Amino acid sequence: MYSCINLHFTDFCNFHCKHCFVKKENCELSFDELKVAVDKIYKYFNDNEIKGRINLAGGEPLMSRNIDRLIDYIASKGIEVSIITNGYYLDDSFIERHKNQISTIGISVDSLDYDTNVLIGRCFKANTLSKEQLIHICNSIKKAGIRLKINTCLSKLNIDEDFNSFISEIKPDRYKILQMHCDDNDLKNKNNMVSKEEAEAFLSKIKFDHIYESSDEMKNSYIIIDSQGNISTNNAHISNISIFDYDLEEAINLLNIDYANYIKRYI
Repeated sequence: MYSCINLHFTDFCNFHCKHCFVKKENCELSFDELKVAVDKIYKYFNDNEIKGRINLAGGEPLMSRNIDRLIDYIASKGIEVSIITNGYYLDDSFIERHKNQISTIGISVDSLDYDTNVLIGRCFKANTLSKEQLIHICNSIKKAGIRLKINTCLSKLNIDEDFNSFISEIKPDRYKILQMHCDDNDLKNKNNMVSKEEAEAFLSKIKFDHIYESSDEMKNSYIIIDSQGNISTNNAHISNISIFDYDLEEAINLLNIDYANYIKRYI
């Protein structure tokens, strides 16, 4: 059974990361549509006696005007909530408001260097998050009793960077490093992908406990509901199976999920 459903309910994002898979079609599920999706997820969890989790992602979920009441609605169903964010709009008031509802906040940190972040596209109007700002946010998350997760997408743009002092200072509950992936026809970004050997060399320098996920391990290892309600198993969001046309269990049975990699992801 599958205990985590990723709800990529918005395409909107203030960053423009080169490795991002989101189609950026300026789509977002309405609150009424979100309630339908959450209700179907709740039914799936309830029918299968699963203590489940909905992971909110995007785009950038904190850009949505519905984010607060979406979290409220999920929590009202007794479903665990986690969220993945670039951190730009994450502040103490949001953390305080949802500290009893959100179990984990994951922050994507691909660099601590201004120029590298700009090169990657992790900036908004030439503004990025500084190391000091990130440390403050991470400390606020942990002080609120929320689990802290850091995700780093490894590419040739950041492979020479040393993350050890930052990770050692914030002490996340989970640190995941993901190998950058792109489609075969995306030649521009393909040049930024790291080889297995380059990744191994980078990982050997990490002094903190971490999890590494290669691009192959990511394939078909998610269950994603996207900003149009389509259900897929990977970040390309290619699917014609809609949450509005199927019960979630029916939809899952139609998907080609790599169960071994799914389980590995959520250990």
